[in-house]
Amino acid sequence: MAQAKKKKKKKQVNKWILLIIGFAVFLILSVIGGYFALLYAGGKMVEMDENKLRDIKLEATKIMDVNGKELSKLYVLEDREYVTIDKVPKKLVQAFVAVEDKRFFEHNGVDMIRIGGAIWKDIRAGSAVEGASTITQQLAKNVFLSHEKTFWRKTKEVSIAINLENRFTKDQIMEMYLNKIYLGHGAYGIKAAANYYFGKEKAEHLDTLTTAEIAQLAAIPKGPSIYSPFNNPAKSKERRDTIIRLMAEQGIITVQEKEAAQQEPLPTKKVTEGNSYQAFLDYVVDEAEERYGIAENELFSGGYQIYTTLNTDVQDAMVKNFANAKNFPKDGKTNQVDAGMVVLDAKTGGIAGIVGGRNYVHKGWNNALSLHQPGSSFKPLAVFAPALDTGKWHAGSQLSNKRQSFNGYEPRNWNNQYSESIRMDKAVQMSLNVPTVWLLNEIGIDKSLKYIKDFGISLDPTDRNLSIALGGLHKGTSPLRMAQAYTAFTNGGVVKEAHAIDKIKDLRTGKEEIRPVKETQVISPNAAWEMHELLRNAVQSGTGTSAKMKNWPVAGKTGTTQSALSSKANKDAWFVGYNPRYIGSIWMGFPKEDKGHIMYDGSSKTARLFSIVMQEALKNEKPLDFERPNGVSERHEVEENQEVATTPPALSVRLTIEGSQPVALLMWDDANEKTTGYDVMRYLNNPESAEKISSKQSGKTFVDQVKEGVLYKYFVVPYDENGNPGSPSNIGEVSTKQLEELLQNGENQHEENNSGDSHNSTEGDQSPNNGSNGSSEQEGHGNTDNSGNSNSTPQGLPNGNNGGNNQDNGQGHGQVNGSSGNGADPNASQRPADIPDPNQSTDPSQ
Repeated sequence: MAQAKKKKKKKQVNKWILLIIGFAVFLILSVIGGYFALLYAGGKMVEMDENKLRDIKLEATKIMDVNGKELSKLYVLEDREYVTIDKVPKKLVQAFVAVEDKRFFEHNGVDMIRIGGAIWKDIRAGSAVEGASTITQQLAKNVFLSHEKTFWRKTKEVSIAINLENRFTKDQIMEMYLNKIYLGHGAYGIKAAANYYFGKEKAEHLDTLTTAEIAQLAAIPKGPSIYSPFNNPAKSKERRDTIIRLMAEQGIITVQEKEAAQQEPLPTKKVTEGNSYQAFLDYVVDEAEERYGIAENELFSGGYQIYTTLNTDVQDAMVKNFANAKNFPKDGKTNQVDAGMVVLDAKTGGIAGIVGGRNYVHKGWNNALSLHQPGSSFKPLAVFAPALDTGKWHAGSQLSNKRQSFNGYEPRNWNNQYSESIRMDKAVQMSLNVPTVWLLNEIGIDKSLKYIKDFGISLDPTDRNLSIALGGLHKGTSPLRMAQAYTAFTNGGVVKEAHAIDKIKDLRTGKEEIRPVKETQVISPNAAWEMHELLRNAVQSGTGTSAKMKNWPVAGKTGTTQSALSSKANKDAWFVGYNPRYIGSIWMGFPKEDKGHIMYDGSSKTARLFSIVMQEALKNEKPLDFERPNGVSERHEVEENQEVATTPPALSVRLTIEGSQPVALLMWDDANEKTTGYDVMRYLNNPESAEKISSKQSGKTFVDQVKEGVLYKYFVVPYDENGNPGSPSNIGEVSTKQLEELLQNGENQHEENNSGDSHNSTEGDQSPNNGSNGSSEQEGHGNTDNSGNSNSTPQGLPNGNNGGNNQDNGQGHGQVNGSSGNGADPNASQRPADIPDPNQSTDPSQ
């Protein structure tokens, strides 16, 4: 019995032993299985995302200009030009090993000794004070994992690290690590950091890094913000010197080298890349995704070479002159008048340059792409080009120019001058509103809307009314779209899609991708050329004279919309024009209008800026002339009893004293025998708001009393016996300095403001404000053209400021209601007051 009990007990012990052994075996097998599963999982992750390792070997996506030269590198936070291990200084590798992972060349990805030491230190400190990640683990984390702090993330990190050690050599792992490690201020990798902190631009410059600079780089990974020499110089130097000491203790450098390195000052000035091309680069990123289907993050991951249309001569000229405050109206109380400009290749539609604003920032508000009311610059697209394309109208056609109402809509001419009829070319030259609206009414709103759509401009449904003739759009359009639409006038009626990218090359595959540019035949070649001639005349002797260039022909149209706060001010000022090489589109205005931010200048400012930019951009190119397309002939239709052209009067203004009172003496010459009388016009800032101070006088002189501190600008308008107006004279003005000198001397002084000089240019659109060398607030039209030549006396209109109304835009009509139609959109452009409610049809046919 006892023996049986012993036997039974022995069986139970054996059973427990077997269970324990089994459990131990199970645990061992589980651990082994888990280990291999861990290795497998890590290997799978590396295998599935091995492209991430390849990606870090790619240089940042490179942006090339139109000539194939590198313009910039595309990156958000990383400029990762891959550096192979043979180009990395041995001392730099040793420094990183010394501070980050001193047993790097001995472990298999995980340093168990370091882990044990870290755990012991953490226990003693009562918190985590010591990191234990090896360089291989850091690479695994940086390439494959997120930065979340969880047990499973750490497990994955170990797994991937072991797998990386099995797949790659120590040199390969170190190479990848040094190209991926984040070193502060957006610099990823040692090459980018060496460039950022020390101005070492190329990989071969790494050999010139000093011991102190090497230690500085090795000091940063532990805390990029904390140990940045720019953010915390004291802490940065302390850590740098600690690493220099470690390098000496490990025999990497001598004691003498240590002492010399610790005396070396920290970097104090970083090398930064300018943002002259930022608006263009932002546009390239957007276009790559829209036209090529390459997402932004793909571009930033590197590996592409993007060939663009940007011309650095053009872009640099734009940036330089946007930085010059003299090219802009007076600043407001707290904000500047802002602007946006885009320049296209006149033949291809390629974007040669973009400026998004005077202080554009990455991905910020871009005035070259945002919507604004275009004013009279829209007239060629909505009215004149469609009319010419019908074949029923031509430059010599007579258009109604009498005061009239279109179902309650009563546009006015900026100069308040009317006649029974006027030629189309004269209406364009003088930017008159009544004949423009009348012509739109004749061709039909629906037909106009179709043309506008084909020109590439999207309108709001509420824009189906006659106000589109004058650019009174509910939401407006952008400088880019306006420039694109004007390509029709330089390409025989074909609109060329505006684009920034010619082709993209994938450096991984060598494959190049080219997407065709959309081309749309909108108007006939004949209509395009005739419209071009009208626009050329508008610059030569009409509202756009300030856009003239030296030796280069220019065609274009000004545009303004009136401020809602003052009839003498403008909300928007435009110029859209071109020469044989480029099309330029400029908008100016305050981002938000209020009492402290009112712009009294008009489109003569934008026209002048166009001229200045283009003159500089083309300074190294041989001037060209416009070429009439094959098969297109000049047309010289002249209506009966209608004068082909008139020579405008040549006006000069002198200051003198009559008695004790200063006066302005106006004198003019006029060779036109059909002139029977003259209106004398006077204004301060806005030629479109000029007042008539003498009507239909027969003489050629006039005396105007000058009030102290108030200096006017003048122009005269000739009339024939039937009351038809001729081309206004140039702008004449007197300066404050002249008045002061006159009063001080107390004697008669005749300070001549010669019309041929700086006063000419009459801007119809802007009306006569041509201005003085651009120095006057009035647009500087007249005056000298930007080339230094004095503008020829305009045949079209007095030079001038784009008046305040839609001025040329018809604004005369102009006032601007704060809203358009009902339910006004607070972000929509303001609509001139005389523009009807968009919800009320203005089509007389209805």
